[in-house]
Amino acid sequence: MDVEKKFKEIVADIFKVKAGKLKGKTRFVEDLNAKSIDLIALIAATENTFNITTRREETAKNRTISQSVAYIRKKLRSLK
Repeated sequence: MDVEKKFKEIVADIFKVKAGKLKGKTRFVEDLNAKSIDLIALIAATENTFNITTRREETAKNRTISQSVAYIRKKLRSLK
């Protein structure tokens, strides 16, 4: 599974942007104008899509697409 591609599709759906315009350095709050409800939806969709559970303290550190993708990959590795 291409984690980055799938995550960008989730982000694109929630924030109503084209997945192709999303870059690793894209910031949720500053670039996508994310509100807390958007971030909650993003976390829920990510958990459901990748079948992982996250902790608020950990996900709060993820400010960009790249940080989130790295976090998801780390969580997926810990499941193996």
